Amino acid sequence: MSWNPNQGQDPNQGQYGGYNPTPNPTDPYSGQQSGYQQNPYGQQQYGYQNPYGAAGGGATAASALGPTSMGMQANVAAGLSYIFGWITGLIFFLGEKQNQFVRFNAMQSIILSVALTVFYIVIEILTFALAAANIGVLAFLFGCLFWLVGLAAFIVWIILLINAFQGKKFKLPVIGDYAERYAGTAPIM
Repeated sequence: MSWNPNQGQDPNQGQYGGYNPTPNPTDPYSGQQSGYQQNPYGQQQYGYQNPYGAAGGGATAASALGPTSMGMQANVAAGLSYIFGWITGLIFFLGEKQNQFVRFNAMQSIILSVALTVFYIVIEILTFALAAANIGVLAFLFGCLFWLVGLAAFIVWIILLINAFQGKKFKLPVIGDYAERYAGTAPIM
């Protein structure tokens, strides 16, 4: 039988194990420091951690990491700007003066909702006019177009929501250019 002075102790702690100081609760400098994390094994880890996902894939908006004037995270504000279309888009666009990522997503939400609303009004007018003129085949086709565009708009809305909540800039082909112009943002690659 051999004698071990550290029997029953964690090898990463104590006098002979790894360095693991216990913080003094009255010391103001002993708390968690920015850029520093201690894992459960007593080892120190340094470096940047992406708050918008570990992979950070895609085009992450550079200004998404910056502060917002509305007091919430930029990705949350950008995602919420899509929830009720132009209404929440307008609220976040007028309320946010600082963060260009939020302003871009809010403006893209406004333009997309207004364009879809105008499209739906025109299609409804044409559908009713064709139905009143007894041109049922064209009225049926415009009715189908109404539902197909609605399905496509729903899919685009989900994609925009997911990307905004992840902090990624997703720019629609034509609408995104106008959103950049009116939101005052420079193109982010």
